[in-house]
Amino acid sequence: MRRRAIAVLGVLALSTAAAGCGVSGPSEAGAERGPQAAARPGTGHDAFYDYPDQALVAKAAPGEILRSQPIPAPASSLLGSAVSRAERIMYRTADQHGKPVAATGFLLLPKKAPRNEDGWPLISWAHGTTGLGPMCAPSRTESLGGMTPLLVKWLQEGFAVVAADYPGLGPEGQVHGFLHLRAEGLSVAHAALAARNAGGRAVSEKWFAVGLSQGGHAALGAGEQAAEAKGMRFLGTAAFAPSSHLSTALRDAMDKQMNGGSLEGLRGLLAYIGAGAHVFDPETFPYDALLSPEVAKEMARPAVHNLCMDQIDAYLSLFAPEETAGTLKPDWYKNSPALREWLDSLNPAQRTSAGPVLVLQGEDDKVVPPEGTRKLVGELCAKENAVDSKTYPGVDHVGVMLAGLRDLGTWMRGRLENTRPSSVCPAGSLPTQGK
Repeated sequence: MRRRAIAVLGVLALSTAAAGCGVSGPSEAGAERGPQAAARPGTGHDAFYDYPDQALVAKAAPGEILRSQPIPAPASSLLGSAVSRAERIMYRTADQHGKPVAATGFLLLPKKAPRNEDGWPLISWAHGTTGLGPMCAPSRTESLGGMTPLLVKWLQEGFAVVAADYPGLGPEGQVHGFLHLRAEGLSVAHAALAARNAGGRAVSEKWFAVGLSQGGHAALGAGEQAAEAKGMRFLGTAAFAPSSHLSTALRDAMDKQMNGGSLEGLRGLLAYIGAGAHVFDPETFPYDALLSPEVAKEMARPAVHNLCMDQIDAYLSLFAPEETAGTLKPDWYKNSPALREWLDSLNPAQRTSAGPVLVLQGEDDKVVPPEGTRKLVGELCAKENAVDSKTYPGVDHVGVMLAGLRDLGTWMRGRLENTRPSSVCPAGSLPTQGK
């Protein structure tokens, strides 16, 4: 029964993804802003995703809307039944180095009126892993990354929802810096500000960062950088099975490989991590700094960057089979201290969050180990955060989203009612409050 429910939700996680173009067309959503062009007939090209002039991006303020485009939401559709306005947005954020970049995402406003004059409280949704190339962006997919049922649930509960694609996903000619904590966190925080800029006073200043897997990692980063959403009031982060402790996870994967174990099902993720290091610093981190020579050769091909999560493992099985090519460079952990240091810098809990934190983890998760999440909770406590943590026996990586929805709803209501957040941290920790 639980598996069927999960399939209905279409939850997007590290081990699942959606790829492909969204459908462009007319909508009863609000007026567009910024330069706009329709898709070119017969080509599949959507000019919305053309990267803007970098000088214009550099002049824009964080969260400033650069471009928007209505998303078709017929009243007969699931999304149309709950949304008053649905649009793709392009806004200004920054990459891992702090350079201004254009990023894309989508904004959904409910049909039901706000409960009070503050407007709809906002969820800045952070998605799970989809890929590296522009076409892997959830905003490009007809199903919004496979998350439409969950998004509709939040809309019906009276939340506005904004969703960042993350830098490198969406705009043409880009490559996503996979698990770049600063860039992903900023894009989630700046998306909240972009939602307020686009929706006006109908969108509340109160916002949450909520994410799954890679998105849990990004949401934690957003909480640590929530002050970047200037003029907004951050109420907290909810992280489902957040990615953490990458160097440890990669070392364990390498040990498994060296002992003859199979990494099938995880090879695409490991390849994306190697590519993410290369995006950050191509000279210091060539593809083979982490990956085996055969996998590195394939990941260096620009066309492979366009293979999303539903394709990358099959591709590597064909062109760099595990039994002959392996996946990871056997001596990377011993001989690449710079890579280990960089991977450690991507761990959440770099600094105190601007609001309380909720961490939810399935005990049967084979992608994000529960022991790593327990360690992360301790690290978040050490940064004087108020951390509530819940685990779910028998629940896997994908299932934690469904298993934890009720707890998430209770926790968000508490933050909206300004009740003191509960915390699993030692009494000496100082709980953070929403700002």
